[in-house]
Amino acid sequence: MTVRGPGPDATLFPPGFLRLLASVPALVRRVHVGAAAGVHAARGTGGPFLFRGHRAYRPGDDLRRVDWAVLARHDRVVVREHDAEREVRTEVWLDGSASVGPEGGRVAAARAAALACAVGLCGGGRVRFGVLRDGAATLRREGDDPADLPGLLEAIAAEAPAHRAGLASALPALCARAPSRARLFLVTDLLTDADPSVLARAAGRGLGGAVLHLRDPDTWSPPSEGLVEAVDAETGVRRVVRWTPARAERVARRAAAHALPWAHAARAAGLAFLPFAPASPPEDLLARIALEVP
Repeated sequence: MTVRGPGPDATLFPPGFLRLLASVPALVRRVHVGAAAGVHAARGTGGPFLFRGHRAYRPGDDLRRVDWAVLARHDRVVVREHDAEREVRTEVWLDGSASVGPEGGRVAAARAAALACAVGLCGGGRVRFGVLRDGAATLRREGDDPADLPGLLEAIAAEAPAHRAGLASALPALCARAPSRARLFLVTDLLTDADPSVLARAAGRGLGGAVLHLRDPDTWSPPSEGLVEAVDAETGVRRVVRWTPARAERVARRAAAHALPWAHAARAAGLAFLPFAPASPPEDLLARIALEVP
C-alpha cells in the first residue's frame, strides 16, 4: 500500500507513520496466516461464519482467499471457502469534540482513525470515514481501494476538534444504521455523560470492530500534589484545585470506573475495547487492532 502525505500537515502523519500505514497489508496477512488451521469462525454476536474447506486455486480467484499456510507447508495453492462471510465494509467514526484536542490527543486520535481506515482498505472492502460532533454523525469521505487512503487521510487531517461530541444523540443512530456484519471503529475519549447502553443497538448484528478509547494520562494518572489549573476544553471554564495524593487517587478511580461499563458494553456488542494514550506508539495500537478486532 503506497501512501502519500495528506498535504502540509506532517505533524499528524509524518513519513514514519506513512511507512507504518504502508506495512498494514503485510501485517494483516501475517496475522491471518498465523491463525489456527481447521474450523474457523469469525467473532461477533451475529453468529459464526464457518470455514467449509479448501478447493484448488483457479485463475481469477481473489488472492485474499488463498490459504498461505497450506502453500508454505505443502507447496499447493488452494483457496478457502466459507458458508458465510462478513460484508467487507468498515466504518470509522472520529470523536470531533474539543476534549479530544489537548495534550497530543488530536494527533493520537487522528492516527488511530488512519490505522482503522488502512486496515479496512487492505481487506479489499469499502471504508467510510465520518466525525461525531454536536450530536450528529457526519460522513466525510469514502474509499474502496488502497489508492483512496490519501484522500481519507486528508479528511481526517481536516478535522479540528471543536464543540461537544454529543455521543448520547449520535451513537444510537450510528449503531442502528451501521451495515450488518460490517466493521465499526469508534475513536473517542469517552468524556461524555452518554449511557454505555447505547452500544446495545449494535448487538446481535454481527458487527466487528472496536472502540478505540483515547485516554488522557493526566486523568488516569493525575499529579499527586500541588496546585493545578483544570480547563474544560469544551467550555473553556477554568478552575484551580489543590491536588493531594488522596484526591488524585479518587480521580483516577472515577476515570477507571467510567471506562469499565463502556468496555463491557463494547464487548457485548461484538466490539473490542482498546484503550490507548497520546504517547502510545502507533505500532502497538496497530498490532492490537490486527490481533483483537473481530
